[in-house]
Amino acid sequence: MEAYIVGRVAAIDIGTNSVRMLVAQVDGFCIKPLYKGLRTTRLGAGVDADGVLSPQNVQTTLRAVGEFREKAFSMGAGRIEVCATSAVRDAANGGVFVERVRRLGLNARVLDGDREAETGYIGAVLGCGCHGKEIFVVDIGGGSTELVSGVGFSIKNRKSLDIGAVRMTERFIKSDPVKTDETVAIERYIAQMIAQKAKDMTVGDAEMVGIGGTITSLAAVALGMEEYDPDRIHRSVLKRSDVNEILSRLSALDVRQRREIPGLHPGRVDIIVAGTIILKSLMEHWNFGRLTISEWDNLEGVLYQNLIGVDNNTSQISTKKG
Repeated sequence: MEAYIVGRVAAIDIGTNSVRMLVAQVDGFCIKPLYKGLRTTRLGAGVDADGVLSPQNVQTTLRAVGEFREKAFSMGAGRIEVCATSAVRDAANGGVFVERVRRLGLNARVLDGDREAETGYIGAVLGCGCHGKEIFVVDIGGGSTELVSGVGFSIKNRKSLDIGAVRMTERFIKSDPVKTDETVAIERYIAQMIAQKAKDMTVGDAEMVGIGGTITSLAAVALGMEEYDPDRIHRSVLKRSDVNEILSRLSALDVRQRREIPGLHPGRVDIIVAGTIILKSLMEHWNFGRLTISEWDNLEGVLYQNLIGVDNNTSQISTKKG
C-alpha cells in the first residue's frame, strides 16, 4: 500500500522500562525527525513474577503517555500511532491498560514478538543505511530481546526471546553489587533460550546492528558522555572487548555507585548489568567482535509501517536529519 502524506506525525512506544515518543515531519516518503523523548516508567515491573501490571506503574505510564500526547499536538502532529510491547502483551490485564490508553484519545496496538522485531529491524535499516547489506539486528528491551536477520528490507528470520533487562534483573539479581553466581545464572538461562528458540538463526557474514536503551547506554558509557548526544551514538561502534570491560566495571559497583558513571541513564542503573550480560551472551554465541549502534529503531519502524502505510515499499523511503 502506498500513501503520500505531508505534515507532522508522531509515534509512541510503550515498553517494559520506558515510554518513548518520536515526532517527525513527513513529506511523502521523506522523513525528518524533529523530537525524541523518553520517560522511565517501569510499566513491566513485577509482570514476570505476578503476571499483571501494577496500578502504580499503570498510572505513571498513563501520565507519561498523556504528556507525550500533549507534546505531539503542541508540535502540530496530526496523527499519533501508539504501540505497546512485551509488558502489555504478557500481562493478564494488558487489555484493561489498552482501554485506559483509549480514554486518552489514543488507540494502542499491542505488537506480538514478530511484529516488534520487524519494526525495530526496519528502523535500524533506515537509520544505518544498510540497504542491500546482510545485517543481524539485536533489540534488547526491558521484557524481551528481538533478533532479526536479513538483507536490506528483506527479512530472513526473526525471533523474540523473553530475556529483557528488567525481566532478567527481577528473576536473577538479588544482590547489590551483583554476585558472580547471579551473572552465571543469567548467562545459562540465555543460552537455554537461544537453544530452544533461536538455534536455527544463522548470521553468515552479517554485520551486527544494535538498538534499544541498553545498547545506546553502553555506547554512551564507552564514550564517557557527560550529556547524552544521539548524533555521537548513532552509527558508533562497540567492540566485544568494550562490552566485556564495561560489564566487569558495572558488576563491581552497587546501584548508587553506578549513578556516578558518565553516560549511564539514571533510569537504567539497576537493570544495566542484566542488559549487558544479554548483549555479551549474544555476541559470544554468534561470534560477533563488534556491533554498530543505531539511534533509529522501532519508533521509526512504526512510523513508516503504520502512519505512512509502508510495508512492502520501503525502498522508496528516504530520510533526513537536522
